[in-house]
Amino acid sequence: MPHTLVRALDEATTDPALVRARRGRVWKAPQIADADARRGRVWKGVPPTGRLRMIGSLAAAATLGLMAAGAFAIAELDDGPTVERIDPAELPAGSMYHVVDQVGARALWERGVTGTGVNVALIDTGVAPVAELAGQVVAAVDLSADAVVPSQVHVDQHGHGTHLAGIIAGRTPGAVPSGSADRPDQFLGVAPDAGIVSIKVAGRDGVTSPATVLAGIDWVIGNADQFDIGVLTLAYDATGADAMTRAALSAAVERAWDAGIVVVVASGNSGTGSDGLAAPADNPFVIAVGGVEVTDAGFEPAEFTSRGDAARRPDVAAPGAHVRSLRAPGSAADVEHPEGYVDEQLFLGSGSSQSAAVVAGVAALLLDADPSLSPDQVKAALVSSAVPAGDDELVGAGVVSAPAALDADTTGAEQTWARTPAPQLPMPATTGVMTVRLDPNSSSWMSSSWMSSSWMSSSWMSSSWMSSSWMSSSWMSSS
Repeated sequence: MPHTLVRALDEATTDPALVRARRGRVWKAPQIADADARRGRVWKGVPPTGRLRMIGSLAAAATLGLMAAGAFAIAELDDGPTVERIDPAELPAGSMYHVVDQVGARALWERGVTGTGVNVALIDTGVAPVAELAGQVVAAVDLSADAVVPSQVHVDQHGHGTHLAGIIAGRTPGAVPSGSADRPDQFLGVAPDAGIVSIKVAGRDGVTSPATVLAGIDWVIGNADQFDIGVLTLAYDATGADAMTRAALSAAVERAWDAGIVVVVASGNSGTGSDGLAAPADNPFVIAVGGVEVTDAGFEPAEFTSRGDAARRPDVAAPGAHVRSLRAPGSAADVEHPEGYVDEQLFLGSGSSQSAAVVAGVAALLLDADPSLSPDQVKAALVSSAVPAGDDELVGAGVVSAPAALDADTTGAEQTWARTPAPQLPMPATTGVMTVRLDPNSSSWMSSSWMSSSWMSSSWMSSSWMSSSWMSSSWMSSS
């Protein structure tokens, strides 16, 4: 597996210090003023001239690894540019404008709770260099085979990671959460002031190995304090994995939970007739999320969401059907599923992945409001305040409600489930390791050359992910 290359920037140095670590490739944005909060954002300071945004240049061909290497100010105008006004009633239920209201996120924004100071780790397919994520991604590591390809390192070639990152914390540059009800033309994720830490473990074909995913989880645990990670989102279906692999994955998410990280996972897309949740959603400690869709009658379990059983059901649910989130231009989803295309910015996706991303954003809001909350307390708040939505083996306690969860009493909340023994899995063989140095003077991240069709084979990995799948049941045109 590729070595780690860490890019750490600070105010005291002009040349980035490259620090070799164990695996993959990482960059970190400079820490700037007003970073005294428990999980402070690297761009937290707001100078008089406007909100300071961190973006950066890309190595060789617009590598996303330097999105946080530079900075520029975005002026916040009172009314913004002249735009064609959109009637919210004309937007479909799966638009993020409506999704944030379906879980009550906008009500928290109006109270000043927007996810500030909380970074969400996303173990997935990376993120695309789109405008709505340029100021949101605060750090990234690439553990995939793409890490040796300068034009592909960190960049989402698949489309899944970008879609989820948008749901969690995407943001139109310059958009202001408060007062956003009057700007349905702008894109805002559930926690628009939270940051994304992208851990890329798969490339264009979505193939990875159990060991790579476990390495990603361990990387998050080991770097949570440095990168201010409060929430981890994992949207895999490892149901077909052997018992040892499932146990190793379960033990890994427990380690993250014990480290103080709220772990949010997708329950699975096996359908309402299935029996049992996917791994690692079957672990009782984490927050397992089922999917609902919005109908004229209200929330209903989505047809894709997996049914739990007597041993384990979903904890909560969230909207996950026909969600309009960010498109990764040129990605596998974009090219192979034109039916999902909405416009240059947006793409349609459905699955418990999308539902998990919504709940990850809500968890970030709760930690913004009260950084002292433990993972057990965050889970208790979400479960105890959820809105019932039908069969609890499909949706658990119901659909999350951010305002109700914020006001929930979680005094004494503590989980005491039996722990999962941690078997040791063999690590994948490594061939063709290449160390890529990042050039601070390279071209802008907006370069279109990231869409190169070249692909580094993932055959170096010892095994695929045991027939698992990314938990987006479909990319579709229906709304």
